Amino acid sequence: MRQKPEFIELTEELWKKVMQETLSRIMTLLDSSENLLDNGGDKAVCAGLYTYAVEEYGKLLCLKQYKPVSGKVKIKYRSEFRFHPKKFSEAIQNLPKDCINLREGIFDPKIFDPAIFDTEDVIADFESRMSIFYTDFTDSGAEIKSVPFIDGNKLKAAIGELRTIISKTIIP
Repeated sequence: MRQKPEFIELTEELWKKVMQETLSRIMTLLDSSENLLDNGGDKAVCAGLYTYAVEEYGKLLCLKQYKPVSGKVKIKYRSEFRFHPKKFSEAIQNLPKDCINLREGIFDPKIFDPAIFDTEDVIADFESRMSIFYTDFTDSGAEIKSVPFIDGNKLKAAIGELRTIISKTIIP
């Protein structure tokens, strides 16, 4: 498989369109996650959908940082637009803790304290939530990875909070 380019250049029109499409996709993922949760769906699957919405929010934040020059926008494609840790990091640094912590009793102040914020653990947690969509082995290869526990009430609150944030997001 051919490696993705480091940068791609978009027209200003396409840049605005991709931000609008990303915004729309976030709302679709949030609606789908909430509908499934409200109708007895598996909480881990709902959290997986929510995690994709958070990642897309990070993508939107990255895209909004660019400024058009002569009707063109050059974006970091491989190391930002397509790179999960970068998008999660952007989202996590801009979201309230209620949008990040979906487990009962797992809140660790050192992870969420802005003075000593460590996105690495939170990103790993978000990426583990996406693992609900596939079966895999632990790093040792000795057992199958377990499905992460998700608190349904925390997930419901996080969906509502992110929906509010997205509804206030302005696209240039």
